[in-house]
Amino acid sequence: MASAPSKTTIVKTVNNNTGITKSTTTVVSGGSSTVTKATTIGKPKTTSASTSVSTPATAPGAVLADVRWIVGPNDTGWTMCGPVAVANHLLSATGIEASNAEMECLYRTAGGIGDTGAPLEFFLAAAHHAGLAGCRLSTYQRAERPEDAGVLLLSVPGLTGAHAAAVIPGGRVVLWGAEVALAGLDAHVLDAWTLAWHDA
Repeated sequence: MASAPSKTTIVKTVNNNTGITKSTTTVVSGGSSTVTKATTIGKPKTTSASTSVSTPATAPGAVLADVRWIVGPNDTGWTMCGPVAVANHLLSATGIEASNAEMECLYRTAGGIGDTGAPLEFFLAAAHHAGLAGCRLSTYQRAERPEDAGVLLLSVPGLTGAHAAAVIPGGRVVLWGAEVALAGLDAHVLDAWTLAWHDA
């Protein structure tokens, strides 16, 4: 007797402002069905017509005007916002850009496996002990105020779970590769950390 054919249905919803893609996969086979839900964080669409990419500043601590911030390997489905936030702070503080492979290494060093994620503090500890892109955090500690922080852990409306983001000079936060004013941020700050890099 032949088995009943299976049917797979995938529904995706993309938020172009945040870069968040939510997908629901339904597999119907025989008399049973399985539903799998996934959230992927990618790069939000921008309204700018410019496609040019400027090189990072070479002076440590310089404000990187019109720079392409790191989005990282978020399109793989992994929870990579922690390493991406740390990498963007490194880029802002030193001008050194971490590769996707280096961020994935930081993710694994902090205990992330697949899409499990890890606490933000674990990524900071891994960057302190093992480094990122040839640099190591010299210190990291909780900040009293978000504006004094280097990395924030945020609760963003419409996003399940917490999201990590780098704070850069000028009172701005990097979210999915785009700069947002910290003062006008539509998110609740759950945790804030100050970071200092060796030789930065």
